[in-house]
Amino acid sequence: MTLLFSVIYAKLYYRHVFEEELARSSGIVMQIGKTVSSTASIAAYLEDKDLATEVVNGLVSNDIILSAALVSKDTLLAKSILHSGPGSIQINLVNPFFLSENIGTIHIAPNTQIIEQNARNIALGGVRTMLVVILPIILLLTTLVYWQVTRPLNQLGKQLAKILPGSAQRLQADKHACHNEIGRIELGINSLLDKAETLFEQERSLRAEVVELEKRFRLMFEQSSSPTLLVKDEGDILLINDAAKDLLVGMGVDVDERFPENLGLYCKTPDILYTFTENSIKQKQVMQSEFEFVNPLTQSTVWLSIIMLNTLSDGKWYFQVFLADITLRKTMLNQLNKRAQRDSLTGLYNRYGAELLLLDWIDNQYTFSLMLIDLDKFKPINDVYGHNAGDALLKHIANQLSGAMDSTDLVCRWGGDEFLVARLDITQQDLTRLAQTLLESINQPMSFEHRDGQTELAVGASIGIAHFPQHAENLKGLVECADVAMYSIKKTSRNNFTFYSS
Repeated sequence: MTLLFSVIYAKLYYRHVFEEELARSSGIVMQIGKTVSSTASIAAYLEDKDLATEVVNGLVSNDIILSAALVSKDTLLAKSILHSGPGSIQINLVNPFFLSENIGTIHIAPNTQIIEQNARNIALGGVRTMLVVILPIILLLTTLVYWQVTRPLNQLGKQLAKILPGSAQRLQADKHACHNEIGRIELGINSLLDKAETLFEQERSLRAEVVELEKRFRLMFEQSSSPTLLVKDEGDILLINDAAKDLLVGMGVDVDERFPENLGLYCKTPDILYTFTENSIKQKQVMQSEFEFVNPLTQSTVWLSIIMLNTLSDGKWYFQVFLADITLRKTMLNQLNKRAQRDSLTGLYNRYGAELLLLDWIDNQYTFSLMLIDLDKFKPINDVYGHNAGDALLKHIANQLSGAMDSTDLVCRWGGDEFLVARLDITQQDLTRLAQTLLESINQPMSFEHRDGQTELAVGASIGIAHFPQHAENLKGLVECADVAMYSIKKTSRNNFTFYSS
């Protein structure tokens, strides 16, 4: 660049000196012409050819004048050999006595070749002089710039290219340059590298923590014994752990289908399941419910507890679905409820179970009739043949009553040797026939084997009948009405039935 600049500058300088020298030579020619103009005016006024010739010879004796001629008004008084006319400088001659009168002209042709050659020589000389002065300075400046700026910057660039950001690598600062700009740049870069290393260390530490947390979370998620799914709000299943796969595949559910449609295919209440899921997504709340399913592979019943937890991440909503197979718990509860509501001897509803069913009928304002049955002459059988005979007879009566009633009727061992039956929406006439049928069933004797041989055991029954809601609006009052009716018939005729009458 420096050399190119020098060449351009030298060329411009040459052109400037050359043109200046041409202008100066032209001025000298004009000045020479004016110098001899006085003598030439006399020669033209006198039309003296000898004097004119001297003037012309004097002009051409100068090497910068190629030719010359002196002309009076109408006569060529003198001219040089090479004079041709065109391209010459013309200087008008005035009358020596009347300066306003033009009496002739001097024609001077400059020696262009010599003038230009002189101009070139002078311009070249100037350029040489300039180069002699400038080139050492340029060379010195170039050397200084190279050693003080270019070379240190190149070394700095090479060192920077080898440095890995975040590593312990640093620039090797030149001790001789520690107080100049390059040295300060190196110190600044090293300070920046220190900060970068600290930030990189913090980022590596955070990244390691994130990786470790992700590993722990994934380990917890995948190895959790709790079946869990991570689902997008559109229903696409993103993650599913092994426990959930085992559970759903065992239920015949396709885990590649969208949630909850895959479960809804086998849910006994799919509409409730879809509403439950939709509400959980809309309300962004933790929701829990239990649903009953039919396993298509085994046709068995499966109960699932479903908990949905909504999570917002990166502006998108996801929800975690926690599943729990509660079939065993549901089965045990059903069994416990059944045991709590059933009489262990006869298998009929016990008093607690009967009350639950009757209260439900009353709450729903169903009309029904209730028969309270007390066995007649049961105590003597117990006293003579023992409790085994009494228990066997109670079982016999329970079977007789169950056989006489429909599956939708209530048949209950109310307590001791008391039974209770109830039927929905029955007319008085049908109820009378039913009471008669029950008496006949109860009166059927039972064969009993004892130590003295085989005998037949038979009892009667006193039946009191009350209607809901005609006789009472609650269960306690209704039973009391049936009890009043039952004792009324027991005191009068026994083995009979009667309706409650207020």
